[in-house]
Amino acid sequence: MAGETTSLGEFLRQEREKRGITIEQVASATKVSVRLLYSLEADEYVDLPAKPFIRGFVTSYVRFINLDPKEVLTRFGGYIDSRALDRPTRDGGHSGYAFEKRDGEQSRTILWAVMGTFIVLGTLVVLVFKPSMKHHRHGHMDQLREANPTASDLPVPVVSGVPVISSTSPSGVPSAVVALPAPAPAPAPSAVPSAQPTPKPSATPTPAPSASPAALTKPDPLNSGANFTPAQIKHKVVFKALEDVWVRYRVDGKPLMKFVLRKDRILVLRGQEDIKFQVSDPASISFKYNGSGTQVLNSSKNVTTHNSNASIAFPPQAVEKLEETFNSEAPLPTSVPSQ
Repeated sequence: MAGETTSLGEFLRQEREKRGITIEQVASATKVSVRLLYSLEADEYVDLPAKPFIRGFVTSYVRFINLDPKEVLTRFGGYIDSRALDRPTRDGGHSGYAFEKRDGEQSRTILWAVMGTFIVLGTLVVLVFKPSMKHHRHGHMDQLREANPTASDLPVPVVSGVPVISSTSPSGVPSAVVALPAPAPAPAPSAVPSAQPTPKPSATPTPAPSASPAALTKPDPLNSGANFTPAQIKHKVVFKALEDVWVRYRVDGKPLMKFVLRKDRILVLRGQEDIKFQVSDPASISFKYNGSGTQVLNSSKNVTTHNSNASIAFPPQAVEKLEETFNSEAPLPTSVPSQ
């Protein structure tokens, strides 16, 4: 390990470079963004989230490069505590780092969002249409009174939902109560305007402005062709790790990438010209090319051997480029660091 005067960021950077691991490989394995890893190695704690997140980043980082997280956190715990004070008192929020959430947490978040939307929409419907319904009900009762000129001016009682009209004797004393069936509304006099329902607000949404091409540009930290548009993609390969395994690849002319692909993880590569791929154990990975059926890499007739590693090119005609891509590289390790 480095001397006692070495900062945490300098210590992490030295240990990573000793093992020949790039910061992009650390980001891929730990799910912490490259931007935050650069801030961690540069000891720029102003750009990092709260202290518990920093300790989590350090734990994932050192575990990936095969160091003991407990030992590192014990040694640099005081350093993290003091440097965490560099952060603003009121945190305005940090973006750019990612955590893998459990499916249950994501489902609960979506469920709460949907329920909140329904509650808001229901409240708006009640507020908009309740006055209109009340006005319509009062207009119907006025029409009944106008259509029956012998009805009393007293409030009209209701029995089992049917209006009841009291007939009055000449002395002014009610003599009988007659239950009337619900009549069809009589034509209202010309002086009484018919009740018109309040027009409903239009449900047609205003079209959103079209996104500019620059806004559609995606980051591609793994050089996997993720920022290509569908029209640009000529070759697409979906790899799945059957066990933890080292992989190395180059898409078109992009920089060479190397890292550990963990069991059951998916790696999708998209290319315009060609894709060159290498693996330490061809029996530990399967693939699908341009929608074809899934097959294990060591069963493909297009697999070749370079520096004791299995290599394959897509399309198969690009096999001659494998030699110039991988022959100058050291063989991939046969052992995989534990998580």
